[in-house]
Amino acid sequence: MKQNAAIQMFESAKAYCEAEHADEVDWANSITPETFKNLRAKRFLSEYCWVVYASGFKVSTIEAIFPNLKSAFKEFELEGLAKMKSIKPVLAVFNNERKASSFLEGSKAIAKEGFSAFKKRLQNAGTDMLEELPGIGPITKFHLAKNIGLADEAKPDVWLVRAADACATSVEELVAFLSDKYGMSRHAVDVILWRYGADKGLGL
Repeated sequence: MKQNAAIQMFESAKAYCEAEHADEVDWANSITPETFKNLRAKRFLSEYCWVVYASGFKVSTIEAIFPNLKSAFKEFELEGLAKMKSIKPVLAVFNNERKASSFLEGSKAIAKEGFSAFKKRLQNAGTDMLEELPGIGPITKFHLAKNIGLADEAKPDVWLVRAADACATSVEELVAFLSDKYGMSRHAVDVILWRYGADKGLGL
């Protein structure tokens, strides 16, 4: 791995994010194993919905519509979602039937199992179990896992892959190196590199 290149890139990314997206850095640093321990259904469903909708779209697009999505999805209250009969109110906010149906189907499955039982099973099974949820795949499972504090992992999305390629290494090795060097969680390193890449292209 080109360690100097990794350090130089991360220094630029970190400085940019601390100046322009300090709230995101603070949020990333706040996610710990305690986050998962204290996780409630509403918070989980919010993160689940975010990951489903953010996949394949610019974050700014989803940020703009997310408050209205939350309203359309019954404020992410599990009982309300379990009783939803139609996705028409959701499609009026963002016309993507596949995403709306996936999230609602997954929410209904969680409601049927019971969130406590679902959470306990998730704690025992780990990140891979998230792929059981409609709309969550082999890459987005890492996104959801890190956002809820289930695992301190990086999501190997396009920006982190490009960053790793530029440093002649893998995403896993790059994030582990930077996490160790800067004393930050892998989740926080991921958020900083992702945001810098999404906004600035990582200088690549």
